Amino acid sequence: MSTLLDFEDDCHDEFWRCADQLCESRLDEDAEWDWYFLSQHHGVPTRLLDWSDGALVALHFAVRNRRAPIGTDATIFVMDPYWLLKDIRKSKSYDEAERNWRKYRRKRKFEGLSQNDWDDTYLPMDRDEREELPLPRAPLLWDSPHVSRRIAAQRSRFMIFGSEPEWLSQLVNRDGARLREVTVPKESMNDIRYELRDAGVTESVIFPDLDGLGREIEQRWADRLL
Repeated sequence: MSTLLDFEDDCHDEFWRCADQLCESRLDEDAEWDWYFLSQHHGVPTRLLDWSDGALVALHFAVRNRRAPIGTDATIFVMDPYWLLKDIRKSKSYDEAERNWRKYRRKRKFEGLSQNDWDDTYLPMDRDEREELPLPRAPLLWDSPHVSRRIAAQRSRFMIFGSEPEWLSQLVNRDGARLREVTVPKESMNDIRYELRDAGVTESVIFPDLDGLGREIEQRWADRLL
């Protein structure tokens, strides 16, 4: 796990170093969470799992890259976030994270760190910092600010994984788990894609930029050839 965390920290630092000139709006240097969310949305490897509170947005992602002949079904996961948060709190993982943060603050009492910022424990850190501030085991649920049009359009909600990468998959078969799989049959995907388009859920809406528009036009052309 430590090797993966080192890799993530290197990727995060490189994105932060190079991305400012390319951003559609300027971010403050200390807006670490905003940079982290932004890097995820542009393909940088992170511990973030990107959810949406829009059912049709999720359906679009399930079928958007499926073209005939389609060999397999798709899956959408539906989760009750309030149930998950309650389950995480039972684990006391956040309590442990707050205790570690208090110790970290005491060693840096002149840096003005706030007790309310204990969730910074989940941010990428170098190995020396991580030894002082270990990554919590349970994931953190987060409503990201809309720092880009893409995050807003996709109605994004985030889950930041901790040190246990199998945390979510272990919940699927638990009794009373409010996490379900919905299968999208392969034979229905083309019709669903057309119906989503009629409902106004298209690639240029989900990705509101020139790349999204270009993909949408290409998809419409390719669909004519089916």
